[in-house]
This record gives sequence, structure tokens and C-alpha cells, in this order.
Amino acid sequence: MSRMQTETLLRRVQTGDADALDALVREYYPQILNYCRWHVPDAQQAQDAAQETFYKAVRWLDGCGGFAGQFRPFLYKIAKNVCADWHRASARDGPALESLPEEPGYQEAGFDQTEDALSLRALTARLDPETRELVLLRFGQQLKLREIAQVTGLPMRTVQSRLRAALKILKNQLEQEELP
Repeated sequence: MSRMQTETLLRRVQTGDADALDALVREYYPQILNYCRWHVPDAQQAQDAAQETFYKAVRWLDGCGGFAGQFRPFLYKIAKNVCADWHRASARDGPALESLPEEPGYQEAGFDQTEDALSLRALTARLDPETRELVLLRFGQQLKLREIAQVTGLPMRTVQSRLRAALKILKNQLEQEELP
């Protein structure tokens, strides 16, 4: 969806057009859900976090006079905060029974994507959380550097240099794992 189409839909959402909201959710929900799955331990909680993200975005759109900027990074920033809130609440209350990891079942459809996601998760496990977030946004979510800068609040050059450093670390990890 082009930026112009998104802006048109956003204006329509602000006038109460439910069809425009549905179109925005259909366009961005899978990406936000995928992002939330990286940050919360269970699929149901990831869905809840994605829904909360859209709820907060709509509330914000209802309360403001207009939207300026790119909508996709705006959604990721909300999702990042929703997931951080979940982690704070989870740490304070202790893990709920529902949040305990389940034994993943074999699913043929999408198995390769799941395997790739697990590999990315394992590779980035040793990175500090901020760097891991940058790698996830770039390679797990395919955000552009400018969008990552908007989500994280970092200058674009900083994002670029930290990603370059993270890739060097990951390359060294892979080379060490391949040694006999």
C-alpha cells in the first residue's frame, strides 16, 4: 500500500469510516502480529498485544487533529511500547500459567518460516536487547533504516552503525559455530 493510499485511509478513519479502518488493519495486522510474536512468549498473548496496538492507534487517531508522518513506524512504536508494558507487568506479577511456553507441534505449512525465525532468534540471543531489537526490525520485519530510526528514536546513522556492528558479531558467531 502506498503512502498516499495510507494517508487517504487515515483521513477516512478519522471521519469514522469503518471500512477504511478494516483496510488498514488488513494491511498492517500481519506485520504487527509477527513483531509481537517475537516479544511475547505465546501466540494468544501476541494476538492480544497486536489488537491492543491497533486499539491504541485508533484511540490516538480519534483524539488528534490529523496524522503527520509514516503510519507503519507509528504502529511499530506503539507495538514496542505495548510489548514493553506486557513485560513489565509480567515481571511484576510473575509468569501466568497461560504464558508458559507450550511444546510446539509440527506444522508442515510454514515450517520453513518458523525454522528461519527460530534460527534468527537463536543467533540474536547473545546480543544486547537494544541491538537485538534493531536486528529484528531490520531482518525479521524488513523495516527500512529510516523506519527503524522512527520506531526507536535513534538517529539513522546510529541505527546503521549499530546494525553493521551486530552483523559483524553475528558473522563471527556463525564462523565459530562452523569450526570443527
